[in-house]
Amino acid sequence: MAEIATGLRDDVTVVLLGHEQPDHRGRAIHYYQQLGVPCLALEHVADSSCNERLNVVLERVTTPFVVLVGDADFLLLPALATAVNRLQEQPDVIAAQGYSLAYRPGNREVAYHKCGSAITQELQEGAIARLKQYAIAGQQAWRAVMRVPVLNALLRDLPDDLEFATWRTALSWALLAQGPIAHLAQTDVVCEYANSTLSPVARAERLASAVRVLRQWDSERQALCADDLGFAVLSHFVRMTYDHGEAPLLFTSRWNSVKDEPPRQFEPTQFVELPYYNGELFTQLSTLEFLWHAWPTGQAHRHALEGTWVRQRELLIVHPNDTAESLQERYWKAQALSLFNPQVCQRLLSTLTGADDQQLAQELSDWQARLQQFPGIDPAVWLSAMPSGQVLDAIAAATPDAVAQQTVLAHLAKRPASQVAFVVLDLDNDDHALQATFDSLLASGLRNFKLVVLKAGKPPAITTPRDTLHFVQVTAGNWVSHVNQVVRQLPSEWLMLLQAGDVLTTGGLMRLQVELAEAPACLAICANEVQRDADGRLLSVVRPGGNLDLLRSRPDLMSRHWLVRRQTVLDVGGYSEAHRHALEFDLLLRLVEQNGLGCLAHMDEYLVIGQQASTSMNADALSTLNRHLAQLGYRGQVSDQGEGGLLIDFRHSSTPLVSVLLGAEGDLTQLQSCLTSVFQRTRYPRFEVLVACAGDKAEACATVLNAFGPRVRLLAGDARDSRNELLNLAASQAHGEYLILLSERCQVLTPAWIEGLLNQGQRPEVGVVGARLLSHNGNISHAGFDLLCGPRVHAPWTALSFEEASSVWCAAAVRSCVAVSGDCLMVRKAVFDHCGGLQPIAGADIDLCQRAAEAGQLVIWTPQAQLLDNAVPMPNADQCQGLQLLWPAAFGSRMVVDDRSGVDMSRTGVTPELEWLAALS
Repeated sequence: MAEIATGLRDDVTVVLLGHEQPDHRGRAIHYYQQLGVPCLALEHVADSSCNERLNVVLERVTTPFVVLVGDADFLLLPALATAVNRLQEQPDVIAAQGYSLAYRPGNREVAYHKCGSAITQELQEGAIARLKQYAIAGQQAWRAVMRVPVLNALLRDLPDDLEFATWRTALSWALLAQGPIAHLAQTDVVCEYANSTLSPVARAERLASAVRVLRQWDSERQALCADDLGFAVLSHFVRMTYDHGEAPLLFTSRWNSVKDEPPRQFEPTQFVELPYYNGELFTQLSTLEFLWHAWPTGQAHRHALEGTWVRQRELLIVHPNDTAESLQERYWKAQALSLFNPQVCQRLLSTLTGADDQQLAQELSDWQARLQQFPGIDPAVWLSAMPSGQVLDAIAAATPDAVAQQTVLAHLAKRPASQVAFVVLDLDNDDHALQATFDSLLASGLRNFKLVVLKAGKPPAITTPRDTLHFVQVTAGNWVSHVNQVVRQLPSEWLMLLQAGDVLTTGGLMRLQVELAEAPACLAICANEVQRDADGRLLSVVRPGGNLDLLRSRPDLMSRHWLVRRQTVLDVGGYSEAHRHALEFDLLLRLVEQNGLGCLAHMDEYLVIGQQASTSMNADALSTLNRHLAQLGYRGQVSDQGEGGLLIDFRHSSTPLVSVLLGAEGDLTQLQSCLTSVFQRTRYPRFEVLVACAGDKAEACATVLNAFGPRVRLLAGDARDSRNELLNLAASQAHGEYLILLSERCQVLTPAWIEGLLNQGQRPEVGVVGARLLSHNGNISHAGFDLLCGPRVHAPWTALSFEEASSVWCAAAVRSCVAVSGDCLMVRKAVFDHCGGLQPIAGADIDLCQRAAEAGQLVIWTPQAQLLDNAVPMPNADQCQGLQLLWPAAFGSRMVVDDRSGVDMSRTGVTPELEWLAALS
């Protein structure tokens, strides 16, 4: 290899093209430095095209040949040397190229995918023939090793201002049109395989745009695609070479040992016509795989490792009752999760001190030396930048230190809290998981609790209900009846259900004890919690108080680990054996049915870290929710919306008249577009539209509204009326039982938008309903408001894409909230009149929501009504101050959920982490 690199140093330069994820670059530069091949990189410069940036780099190239490569892709040195030799031997060809192999790294494994197809014929003469062959094979010519003068000439002629994938496709087209390429039967590059993030529609639009741009550019030059045949070749070329598309899986390489080569598992279908199957290539792949695993970069790979890093972090924690044997056992478990964590290797090595451990210690020491050849390898640092790491940091920040714990314990000694019983279900008979729950409870230093374990299998000790720790042997069929028996026998005032392996946080547990010492008047208390997915990643569940609608929508996230009064459980008949997979959800619904929403309370602290709810919960949750709706008198239907949770169609019996009100703000074109969307896309049969405008704009408005005939009523106010005053005017003339305040900036997207609003608005307890507003690129522009200390109005999840919003649980579910935007809100006319309409202030929509809440009405946000609205207005700082003067209690909230991670970001702001602890002194 060293001899090859020495020969290439003066022949070819590698140019890194950049990537959306810049952390790839450091690893790529290190790789080519180790190979001894010159490497330059395109710098990101604002408002500069790919052509301009590449021209700047080419001015520094001193070699006769150049090859372009993505920052996450890796050229193979022997193949690079072969391509250079071919170009030196054949001065008539302008470039040389073999094939690509796609890789996708995961935890301890790499999956390899086929890239395109083999070129089975000799390359024919002529540009169209070359373009057609590359299109059929799906090969990307921009990856070829090129002569520098050829690339310089292409860049002078290539169109500017192209998005990156289109630019690469254009470069491939221009290169093939320019002259012959020597095609080599070898694998040149191992390139990152990533599925397109574009929707099928968006991808089709990109491809169509690329075809249009290239055809226009070609028509001014060689006119290769001017006729029908040329256009067909161009269309096929763009479709097949724009990106990898869906590529077949070939084989998977898994790393299970620190001393053996990774075994490779091949799929049933292989493609032996491609140059993927030789020992030399697999040797190079092993080297690359070690680099990828030891130095993971990019969101996809680190996401795959996130859960593993969380588990390893937990396994490295030393507990007071640990022994040398227990530590070594956990370190081996951590090592088995991933071989490439230097900290785990170091910990494990420190325990291999016995005479029988010498060979293992030497193997592990050699392995660690290999890991240390890469700079800055620290999974703990990488984890801290990920959602799971942010959750762990938030929990750590909210954990009292030893001195603070003593302060809390001293306070509780003077003012003891009511006793809590933790009922732990261990149906898997997992002693290790059970021990993790015990360790977390004991770590707090609290001792005023009861612990009852319902365990499958033989209990480790004989105990009685009077003991602090009591074991009850159960089976999968009778455990619910045993839970109810335990509830009847316990002397504790409060109880909480846990699963073996659930971990209680010290900060949350101590905060809970302090709160309980104040004798809260509620019947059930929830706290924030953290849930693990199947791969070990942590999801922050910041619960927005006793939110019944969110509880109904997402029982998997909202219904577990509630602290409930033991007597209350008995009063409602205990836990239901008919809904054993949604035990707590069913109990909470019955509590609300008998006692109202005021019986639920919320503690703003992380309390439990546990597994995500099982998929079997859905069926029981649907069943108990249907029972709940029938109990409330609805003939509703519940459907499972996946990431959107459970959706209730209340099936109201009436079809009331709805008045859609617009206050014309001066943009008549927008007004016309808004009204056109309302009439063309609204399915609901009973609605009227009223448009109110300033008196001096009446004639111009009337001209625009003539197109809609009698379907729109025009009202003229005073010349200086604001939008709020115009909407009040329209409301005074409306005939509908329900009003929709609509901005002329909005355009209807979902035909059932009025039905979606009415589905919530016709509930007697609901006063105001807001819609899901989207920007022109499909991202969220409004999903409800939070009112925070500051004061400030916060719009959570703004700018999230549809795909991102689907994974953020609150952003896709019906929920009650503090306020919604007046750009589109429904309000019962009686409520609107009771609240005095819209007040002449900035933020009148927020004020209206507060007035409705003061009148005992809920404010609901629903994603079922979707409208286009690119710019939802937000109150500025002075306007927020004005709203706070009117509603000081509403701005007392400190909860704000980060748009993507789900972490409670208020814990990193002005509010002290442990302000509740400071209050004790």
